[in-house]
Amino acid sequence: MRFCGRVSAVFVAAAVFCLIDGLYSSVRVGSEVLELLPGQTLMVSGPSPLKNPLNSDFSARITPPGEDVRFILEGFFASYWFGSAMWRGAVRADAGAEPGRRELLIRFRGAPAKSAQKFLVHVWESESVKRAEDPSVLRRLTGVTPAMPGIACGVAGLLFGAFTFFWGRRYLKNLSGFGCSEVFRTDITENERRVFCLANDRKSRWEGVSCRIFSPEGEEIGQAVAQKADKGILEFSMPKDAPVSAGCLVELRRRAK
Repeated sequence: MRFCGRVSAVFVAAAVFCLIDGLYSSVRVGSEVLELLPGQTLMVSGPSPLKNPLNSDFSARITPPGEDVRFILEGFFASYWFGSAMWRGAVRADAGAEPGRRELLIRFRGAPAKSAQKFLVHVWESESVKRAEDPSVLRRLTGVTPAMPGIACGVAGLLFGAFTFFWGRRYLKNLSGFGCSEVFRTDITENERRVFCLANDRKSRWEGVSCRIFSPEGEEIGQAVAQKADKGILEFSMPKDAPVSAGCLVELRRRAK
């Protein structure tokens, strides 16, 4: 059970790392940056300030100009969420395109100047150079985007976590049926060892009651004297040198005389 819990924690930590890595790289790069290699085509879209735009209203300019990198307008469509007009196009880098950065400026005739949309087109020399400069640690080391491993680790963490939860619930229920409770923490003070376990919904008075404690293998370790019960947690005291650790069992039903 503890092993499954540790595995779940590892998968959840990996999923959180992938999430942070992906968000960090997205913030560093920005949604307006278009990265591609020579010979690649990248689809891009954006909002239209005009309700019913025409091809003649649309203009795209790449600076510095050149024939090796160009923009191709594919048309207009309605937004899936709000029904507003959207444009869709493609940025094409020829096989012999020079590496470097270019600015793509999208304008609509008759629209306010502030409605202009700017994109940074970054043409990389090769995949290895692009990967070496990637702000994502995961992509830089493995070449894999953080999204897919993050989803996979998140799902695996949830599955192992759910399995651990239900298995642990069944385990505690079985322990309660035998009149026992598992030690989940021990503390050492100057004169004694404090042992903590669940009360298993037993409402009787516990102060001063002596209970036997067993190792996970079933060997009796000694007796512990209950000090207090608070919010369903029992606190016992034992000699300081008692070999008690998390995982040992406290016999609650049969109290020692």
